Amino acid sequence: EDDIDSKSKKGVMKSVAELKEFFASDPMGQKLAAICKELKDFFLLARTKARSALRDYVKRLMDEGE
Repeated sequence: EDDIDSKSKKGVMKSVAELKEFFASDPMGQKLAAICKELKDFFLLARTKARSALRDYVKRLMDEGE
C-alpha cells in the first residue's frame, strides 16, 4: 500500500513539475498563463463591482424602511 501511495505521489509531483515547466518556458504556456491572469483580474473586478452594487442596493432598501 505504501508503494502505491509513493508511486501516486511521484506521479502527481511529476505532472505538477511538467505543468510548471510548460507555463514557465513554453511560448504557448506563457500565453495561456497571461490569459488566465487577465481572466482572474477581470473576475475579481466584476466581483468587487457586484458586491458594491449589492451593498448600495441593500443600503437603499434599509433607508426606505426607516
